[in-house]
Amino acid sequence: MRRGNLRRALSLAFRRTPHGPLRTVLLYETQGCGLCAETFRQLSRVSLDTAIEIIRVDIATDPGLFQRYALRVPVIATSGRELDAAGVSESALRAFVAASP
Repeated sequence: MRRGNLRRALSLAFRRTPHGPLRTVLLYETQGCGLCAETFRQLSRVSLDTAIEIIRVDIATDPGLFQRYALRVPVIATSGRELDAAGVSESALRAFVAASP
């Protein structure tokens, strides 16, 4: 790779690397849930621009979580706030994550 191309690549990588405090986002999901998989893909795209850590939580492993979220999955939780993410657009997810302190 030529030196100029390397500089451009490093500049682009620096601009695409999220800056700021790392936010933890919990994704409550269950296996075999297509909406959960789509929400995870959307959150992964949001994480390219926003410093977030996505933690996937399978509600089937905990009876309390299952009772609370069984009819609501996928649910995103961050900073004490929850969002029922079924059918929510990527821009709405981005706004939800950005609004959390």
